[in-house]
Amino acid sequence: MGSKMVRRAAAIISVLAFLSLAIPWSVSAGEPLTETSEHFTILYHREDARIALDLLAIADREHRRVSGIIGYQPTRTIRIYLAEDAEEFHILTQGRLPEWGIGAALPRRAKIVLISPRNSPGRSDIHQVFAHELCHVILGQALGDAIAPRWLDEGLAMFVSHEWKLGRSILVTRALLFGSLIPLDEIVGLNSFGRSKANLAYAESFLAVAFIVDNYGEASLHMLIRQLAGLGDIDLAMRASLGMTYREFQLIWRDYVTRRFNWASALSNPLVLWLFIFSLFVLAFILKRRHTGRIMKRWELAEDGLEEPYEPPESEERWSGP
Repeated sequence: MGSKMVRRAAAIISVLAFLSLAIPWSVSAGEPLTETSEHFTILYHREDARIALDLLAIADREHRRVSGIIGYQPTRTIRIYLAEDAEEFHILTQGRLPEWGIGAALPRRAKIVLISPRNSPGRSDIHQVFAHELCHVILGQALGDAIAPRWLDEGLAMFVSHEWKLGRSILVTRALLFGSLIPLDEIVGLNSFGRSKANLAYAESFLAVAFIVDNYGEASLHMLIRQLAGLGDIDLAMRASLGMTYREFQLIWRDYVTRRFNWASALSNPLVLWLFIFSLFVLAFILKRRHTGRIMKRWELAEDGLEEPYEPPESEERWSGP
């Protein structure tokens, strides 16, 4: 118990190091272990040595890949802090992230904080989380003093880390059916969202970035980021890079999402609805035939003396009422 308290006290001291940048990260067993590469320095606990070295082995390659997607090549060394568990992670991030947070970035200070996969909630993929946070850092450096809308920041991070899953499609479809799609401007409050609403916000953010890349190309995404860095205003940046106002973009994007995910709209088409109902009847007919065939086969075998008809044991029988 005493050792645990000492470890937590050391972790609290590490917060000061994280914020002031004046001294190295403190850990319970003396000084932290440190490794460096071309673009990174990673600080970690001894128990996470293998994890840290594996992460560092792919870090520079990911740096080149993510920089290429964003269209900006930073030169500043990025420091990675590999926290032992969720408690230490929340201490290092000053408790400013929701309980479901597993990674964090301070772009202007070129810092990333991750939870060790040994104790990460849900055993998250640390390489995917790293790519997500790395995108935040590189985008932040590309923008300088400008600030990206939250949907652009999170959507781009999801885009580069390939975080789209079937469950997100279901979330968006359900939001469209119930009219609960989140306006892009309101995603700024993401850190205060519950897990379900946050997942929807992430999904919408991804779709906003994917919409830009799919319809205007990666070069237009690069131009949008450069214009935002220079002008400091998303409306002006979109006018200069995409040829539309921010309001027009939101309307076109919403229409894109509706057409792509609104299954209810698809079923309202008479032809699609008829095909859907017909398919259900065909499926029901096939299942009924198979079920009937199995019953007939069982009784045929019973008549031939090859199999006794199935009789449930007494304990499984359901007694009839009076």
